Amino acid sequence: MHMRVEIDDTVLKVYADGSILRKLKSDKWKEIEDKQNHIKGYNVILISKKQYMRSKIIAFAYLNQELDDKLHFVCHKDNDKMNSRADNLYIKAKVKVKC
Repeated sequence: MHMRVEIDDTVLKVYADGSILRKLKSDKWKEIEDKQNHIKGYNVILISKKQYMRSKIIAFAYLNQELDDKLHFVCHKDNDKMNSRADNLYIKAKVKVKC
């Protein structure tokens, strides 16, 4: 079972195990490789010249987390940035520090 996610003109199949498939112009589906490609150790996916963390897309599909939400973090329960299974993610509010 997967969730269908549309970001701009890109259609994705998002699975709870953390895998993501992108629909190509040929109407075929291609799996997006899950490898570290960000300096901080995350997997990011480029859509319309904007980077999206894989974990954020999974949280959008399964945890009702908005993609453009700047008030919350998507965190990994096991602290493994490459483990983006839906059951390993949780949402945490950012805390403002007063000086």
